[in-house]
Amino acid sequence: MRNIEIFFLGTSGGMPTQERALPSILVKDWKGFNLLLDIGEGVQYRMLKNNVSLASIDVIAITHSHGDHINGLPGLLQTLYMSKRTRPLTIICDRWSSEFIKEVLEVERIPFTFPIKIIEISGEGFLELYSSGGDSLTLYWRPSCHSIEGYMYKLVWKLRPRIDVNMLRKLKVAISGNAIRELLEKGEITYKDRVIKLTDVSHGPKEVSISYTGDTAPCKELVSFVQMSRVLIHDSTFDSSLAEKAHERGHSTALDAANVAKNSGSYLLILTHISTRYKGSEALKLLNEAKKIHNNVIVAWDGMKITLTV
Repeated sequence: MRNIEIFFLGTSGGMPTQERALPSILVKDWKGFNLLLDIGEGVQYRMLKNNVSLASIDVIAITHSHGDHINGLPGLLQTLYMSKRTRPLTIICDRWSSEFIKEVLEVERIPFTFPIKIIEISGEGFLELYSSGGDSLTLYWRPSCHSIEGYMYKLVWKLRPRIDVNMLRKLKVAISGNAIRELLEKGEITYKDRVIKLTDVSHGPKEVSISYTGDTAPCKELVSFVQMSRVLIHDSTFDSSLAEKAHERGHSTALDAANVAKNSGSYLLILTHISTRYKGSEALKLLNEAKKIHNNVIVAWDGMKITLTV
């Protein structure tokens, strides 16, 4: 079974509370690939609390250089060094975050035992994170509409077709492993004078995407970028009564997020970056507001895990 797991390690906006830590989301797929979206202060503790190995991270993608989204990085780098990590670590970020990271590395004066690759992004772009066995994972980015330079990200898995044994049985087809490989490569084979097409006995190819807005005010670029996301993780700092304040600061309301989800055809909307003014059940105000526009909505909480079967 192919699962993608999304761990919400921190869901607060700006400042931590007893209930919510600063922004960080871990995405892990069935191949064991681990990516952190933002890395707020205290992320190591939250990873350990959720039984996530600190050494397992392959890529860190940072939306922007505000402290609540990046200040957990120095501590994690220190721990990875002390753990004698040798595997490369890739960090994807804007130019200001890149400067911060380089200064941290200079101040630490540590002979790191693993390569740290910083990819400084600008404008729109993408990076293929892996391609394996006909499956691939690509990270796309586009500028967000925040108060400083920032980026939103979209993870897209492209999956090769998978043979369905039950479909073979219904057609009364029994073929060898070599024949299955030929079918996958050529799209059809001849079996006992019958032409068996790949589309008759398989699922896929399939594309699955998870989008993360980071901090952003509503803007036209959002809807086209997150189009048809299986999961849309959206900035929802305030409710609509504080829309003017939210937009002035480069943030969105729960209602803004719901409109983006609806207009983009996204399936599941997850509200995050929750203001400290919404304590405990007060966050239901955001949920109820969003559900007026988009039925499939969750308010994220620290420690929440979403599992997608693809």
